[in-house]
Amino acid sequence: MAAGSARNLMVGTGTVSTTAGSKELNFSSAQAFKEGTTIIVDHAGGAPQYFTLDTGAGTKWMAMQAAPAALATKAFKCTQTSINRGRGTDGVFVPNAAHFMYRSPVDQNGSPDWYFYFDTVFPEKGMHPYTKDQYTGSAASASDSQPVLIPDLLTRVRFLEGVLRASATPGTISVPDKRLRDIEARLNALDAGGAINPTLEQFYGYGDA
Repeated sequence: MAAGSARNLMVGTGTVSTTAGSKELNFSSAQAFKEGTTIIVDHAGGAPQYFTLDTGAGTKWMAMQAAPAALATKAFKCTQTSINRGRGTDGVFVPNAAHFMYRSPVDQNGSPDWYFYFDTVFPEKGMHPYTKDQYTGSAASASDSQPVLIPDLLTRVRFLEGVLRASATPGTISVPDKRLRDIEARLNALDAGGAINPTLEQFYGYGDA
């Protein structure tokens, strides 16, 4: 079922084949995909297969999810490569994939609006690679049989910084930067003391006033 806030997909060129338990996708014609591109493989009479792409070139690409079953020379849909901002028709949440939220100053018709949509294609320099709309945040989805996707190091650092710099708890004198300074002070103290593998109690300072 299509997700109302998901950017619409387009029909892919050629066909694709999958192998059960493998992340490799083999296309009948050379492709030029971006990281995170959604691939939905048609399966008449059965459930479609959902992927987001990691790396590849030409006709061979690696997905971030393993194929649940083998399919041969099937039609597929993929992330739009145009500036189209249409949403809600056939874009979906992809299991075990990162989903990125983008903000546009105009809607799908070009009218001024505070318009949001999500896409699985990774932002480039803080913008959607095709529409050039601003990247505003991300989330990961999971299925019952697959773990939640673990973001790359830089994304995890951004998440951590956002948590640490969150607003102070009402009624306290804590300020966001104090949390960063406290962590830095503990790390510096442990390093100076030669604690190469500090315990949780040493790091978090259990029992501190």
